[in-house]
Amino acid sequence: MKLRLISLFFTFISASVVAAELAPAPSYGAVKLRTTIWPPYQMMLQGELSGESTETLRCIFRDINESFSVQVMPWQRAIQDMKHSVADGIFTTGPSPELDEVATMSAPFALEKWYWYHASGLDLSDVKTLRIGAVRSSNQATWLDTEGIPVTELVNEGMQLVRLVQAGRIDTFIADSRYFEELVSEASANSDFNSYLERTFVRYMPLGVYFADQFLEQHPEFIGRFNKQISDCAGETIALNDLERENLLSVVTKRIRTIIDDDRLLAALDISNQMQRTLAPDVIDALDVQWRHEVSAAEQPLIREIISRPTSAYLRSVKELSNGLITEAILVGSAGLNAAQSDVTTDYYQADEAAWKTLISNPSSDYHIDGIRYDESSRKFQVKVSWTITGTEGERRGILILGMDVEEALRHSH
Repeated sequence: MKLRLISLFFTFISASVVAAELAPAPSYGAVKLRTTIWPPYQMMLQGELSGESTETLRCIFRDINESFSVQVMPWQRAIQDMKHSVADGIFTTGPSPELDEVATMSAPFALEKWYWYHASGLDLSDVKTLRIGAVRSSNQATWLDTEGIPVTELVNEGMQLVRLVQAGRIDTFIADSRYFEELVSEASANSDFNSYLERTFVRYMPLGVYFADQFLEQHPEFIGRFNKQISDCAGETIALNDLERENLLSVVTKRIRTIIDDDRLLAALDISNQMQRTLAPDVIDALDVQWRHEVSAAEQPLIREIISRPTSAYLRSVKELSNGLITEAILVGSAGLNAAQSDVTTDYYQADEAAWKTLISNPSSDYHIDGIRYDESSRKFQVKVSWTITGTEGERRGILILGMDVEEALRHSH
């Protein structure tokens, strides 16, 4: 039954299913949203709209005490409904130049992981020369058009792309890894396309809701309230899968081994740890409060002292020489306070972070990898990788935290 439903919805047959979520005393009436079926984000199960994005929206609207309704339809019709003020917003979608003209995208609450799927041995060095397929009106088709990469074949559903590669009619296509897994799980047991196709990382795509500018003009406070609840309902970070962690760790290990072994780090920690060791907990708390205040202040004596240290200058050079791979570097001493850093951080105290607790407070590994965070200002995805700095006898003196552009790291892994 599930196979029949998913196969049906991948063809984007119009549906007029309405899913209304009621909340007490709404301010606007029900916010009218449009979507199309795109597992695992939007799915129809036993006649009800479900999926990760739908559940996140239910949580957000409940928390902001508003209501919403959803109609399921082909994507282009959904866009037209919003353009003509029939709908207040559409989901789930990535950044789109077309939609930017008439709507504003929320902060991301989901993430697609895009890969090229292709036969073994395909040269991807110049993708504009390849025969590329895409699903009509998909995020991938929109992105390829924005990047000026021509699409040879537009189809109605993902399985057609797999068959076209097998038949030799196209060379490759882009798909979200989880969407591809849905295809695999719903395919016939006799299919061998999963073993036939290789994949190469392309990029991450942030997903959210586009709210019509006309709606936001009438309710200017709405998107701020909406975005504020996203971290509670969708989580602040998105986990790397096992393959991504393995590839990221391989790249980082090759690139930072010489950084970790540099004598300047250990020498800086020896000096810093002598000072940090005698600090009482209330003094550490006061220093962290002072740091947070200085971040937005004109006078920054504490920040200036740390940033001007020779080891901070070394970490800035490490960042600059990485050609965008490293976004920040922080050396943390024995009390959890920054000993050196490439950039101004939002806080001075790191001992309450997961990396510190894993590597110092309860050491179980030599490294720690956080989840993926999306920076709206730079539109980049960052992962923090932390490594222990040990003395000559193996004692843990501190940790080095590297912010990595995870997309660049995964591209370097191929």
